[in-house]
Amino acid sequence: MRYRVLGALELRTGEEWASLGPAKWRTLLAVLLCHANQTVSTERLLDELWGEDRAPQSATKLLQTYVSRLRQTMGDEAGQTLITEKQGYKAQGYRLAVEAAEFDAHRFEQLVEEGRRALDREAPETAAERLREALAMWRGTPFADVPPTPAVTAEATRLEECRLQAVDARIDADLRCGRHTAVLGELEALTAEHPFREELRGRLMLALYRSGRQADALAAYRDLHRLLSEELGVEPTPPLRDLHERILNADASLMA
Repeated sequence: MRYRVLGALELRTGEEWASLGPAKWRTLLAVLLCHANQTVSTERLLDELWGEDRAPQSATKLLQTYVSRLRQTMGDEAGQTLITEKQGYKAQGYRLAVEAAEFDAHRFEQLVEEGRRALDREAPETAAERLREALAMWRGTPFADVPPTPAVTAEATRLEECRLQAVDARIDADLRCGRHTAVLGELEALTAEHPFREELRGRLMLALYRSGRQADALAAYRDLHRLLSEELGVEPTPPLRDLHERILNADASLMA
């Protein structure tokens, strides 16, 4: 069994990826994947599926039906993957057993960590390769076809932040490999979309400077300084101020 959530929710039991039909089934599987290998209580699942204080009287029975149908779809009628946690004869919750290699979100995070470790040991080409592989797994907004619930929304937000951090790390790797011209357009788009992210702004400034555009690099800093001052009443962080000073002084070591 394999699962994908970096886009629409899909699962694979044979040769092809497939989506689940009913929205409640998708929501159930999504919530269980948000807490992969952890027991999710029946009460929590009822709240996620219907909202607090909005579950119908038949909600517990309906949940059991959804679990049964999901197991059938997964070919897990014995309940060895979607496990019922019981107290006596009563189901207290459910746990979805998932291996990292079976779940695109977990595999994505593994590859990102491998890329970061490669950066730490000064192996930027390897880092860029791992990070590109990780980012290539994305097909769209996480859980794109799942109705929003507290767990799904929180996990989608977390994954989007992880993706942006992975993009930043991949650009860092590319810059260390000397590919400053290749990443300029991407950096300009990213800083326009995320104007307050100083890491991205610093990478843009460095890429511009290495491309022979010192004035543009300094202008990028001034734009951020103005934004931070007007919107938040703060100054850029010391590392960015230091980079600005070095660019202002045409520090040749920045070209390395």
